Amino acid sequence: MNRHPLRNDVRLDTTLLSGPDPLIGLAADDQPVTLDAGQGHLLVATGAGGGTTSVLRSLAAQALARGARADFLDLRRAEHAWAHGLPDSRHLANVAAIHDHLLLTANALREQTPASGTGWASRHVLVVEELSTLVAELRRYWTRTRPETQLEEAPGVEALELLLQAGRAYGLTVLAGDAGGTLPGSGAHGPSAFGTRILGGQVSDTTWRRAAAGVQAPAYSEIPGRLHLVAREIKLTTFQALYLTPDEARTIAAPEAAARAHRECA
Repeated sequence: MNRHPLRNDVRLDTTLLSGPDPLIGLAADDQPVTLDAGQGHLLVATGAGGGTTSVLRSLAAQALARGARADFLDLRRAEHAWAHGLPDSRHLANVAAIHDHLLLTANALREQTPASGTGWASRHVLVVEELSTLVAELRRYWTRTRPETQLEEAPGVEALELLLQAGRAYGLTVLAGDAGGTLPGSGAHGPSAFGTRILGGQVSDTTWRRAAAGVQAPAYSEIPGRLHLVAREIKLTTFQALYLTPDEARTIAAPEAAARAHRECA
C-alpha cells in the first residue's frame, strides 16, 4: 500500500492559494510545493505537451495576485493572451519589441540599488516562453538589422544574460519555459542560473542530465501534470502540478478586472 499518495489532478481551490507564495502543486500527502520569492529564477522543461505553459501561467497569475508586476515575452502570441490588459502586466510578442525591452530592463537594472523587499509584491517577473527559441530569434533579429556589426553576441541575448545573472538581487525573477530544456548561449543560460527547475517525466535523458545533473531520473509516469522539482541543493520532489484555465488565471491575477469585464459582456 502506498503510504504517500499523490493526487492525479490539482484544480482551482482558493484555500490552496491563500499562502504567501505561489502554489506550484501538491507533493505526497498533499504537501504544498510553493515558489518562494527568494528562490531565484525558475526553469520549466516538461517536454512537448507536458505542461510547461500551464506551469508558467499558474505561477504568473499568482505572482500578479500578490502584487508583482509581470512582463510576458511570448513570441507565440497566444500562450499568455489571458494576461492581456491586466494591471501591472505587459505582453510582448514581437522580437523587435522584446529586444528593446530587454535592453531597457538591463540598463535600468544597472541604475538601481539592490532590492530590500523579500515578498512577491516587490518583484518584477519576466515570463519567457520557449527560451531557446527567443534566444535564436534575438540573434537572427540582430544579424538582420545590424549586419555591419561584429559583436560576439547579440545585445538582446547579452541583456537577458545580465538579467539572469544579477536580476535576483534587484527584485527580478525570471520564469522561463523551454519544452526541450535546450539552453543555448553562455553559462548564464545553464541550469546554474535557475535556483529551481521543474522537469516532466517524459523529457529525454539528455534534457534530464542537462537540467538536473547528479539527480537520478524518477520512474516514468503517464499521469498528466506529474512533474518533478529540483532545487539548487539537488533535492528532488515529485508533485502534481496545479492546473488553471486561462479564465481562472485571469480571475486570480486581477479579480476586479475580471469581474468588470464579465459585467460589460453581460
